[in-house]
Amino acid sequence: MNNEPDAIPRETGAEAWRTLLQPLARAQDALARLEATAAAVSPDVREGLRARLAYREAAGWLAHHGHWIHPVDLALRDAGLTGSYTAARLGARLPSVLPVTTRDAEAGEGEADVPEDQDVALALTVARLWRRLAELRTWQPLESAEALAAALAPLGGAAGSFAALQDLLATADLPPLLVAGIVVRDWSVGRAGQGERRDRLAAPGILVAACIWRAQDGRGDPGLPVWSAPVQRLHRLALQPRALWLPGFLDCVAEAAGLAARELARLRQAEARAATLERTARSRLPQAAALALRHPVISARLLADRLRISHRAGLDLTRQMVDARLIREATGRESWRAFVVV
Repeated sequence: MNNEPDAIPRETGAEAWRTLLQPLARAQDALARLEATAAAVSPDVREGLRARLAYREAAGWLAHHGHWIHPVDLALRDAGLTGSYTAARLGARLPSVLPVTTRDAEAGEGEADVPEDQDVALALTVARLWRRLAELRTWQPLESAEALAAALAPLGGAAGSFAALQDLLATADLPPLLVAGIVVRDWSVGRAGQGERRDRLAAPGILVAACIWRAQDGRGDPGLPVWSAPVQRLHRLALQPRALWLPGFLDCVAEAAGLAARELARLRQAEARAATLERTARSRLPQAAALALRHPVISARLLADRLRISHRAGLDLTRQMVDARLIREATGRESWRAFVVV
């Protein structure tokens, strides 16, 4: 192995392959099933899946750093429908800005540990980058060292060597998912100083891995899920020694892909319910239902702006979709209400 701190070593040896084959097969199968199903759904469902998985990855990143925030609450914050978590905590108004997280905590499904606003901002940056990577085929972060540095800048910059990465991609005779796992594992090595803990699940390394996965055979829709794996599994992975890390990473990918498949099934069921809604020739209900599928959170104002109708008409459309059990109210408040797909 190269002793340079920014090098990305290659995997060799029959013993390494024996420990990797089963988790690699599980992860590849889960991703292949997810991609095949996503390729067969409508554009509305496909776009909605990308957006929701981006917030799931962002929420998983926060959870990995000790802060559980529900993906819907992150979507509300990103849409400008809620404000600062820090200010709300000081004013004892957390349920108003973290309605789903607070409700889950009260139900015993989690514990709200409010992050600082800069951590929330970084998590939302993660969500935007992951969604951009899934949606834009013209964005090529691996095209050059400058392009990669620009892509990683919002996440704190690069630690690995672009030259070592290019060498690995050009010479490694390994499955793309395994190459992605090696990059995640070793990308942050150069950033850690003596005695400093290395975070092998750092955001820059996983973004590079997601870029590698997308570049292989046109993959990338809906993307490479990692952080949306159960947080307990992520925590165990973070504690694994280097020699045992890759199988755990592949297991995380397999579980995250399985959860993404469940999200996709939920959206397909919602689309089937939307198709049964009563409508007239002039009804905007089909377009409103499509927006509900595309956006993780919607409001009467969003419907009014996108459909170019009055706010009152937007309120009426949300009422019809609530009555049809297509969407439900997410904020628990009387004004500035937001809705999510049931």
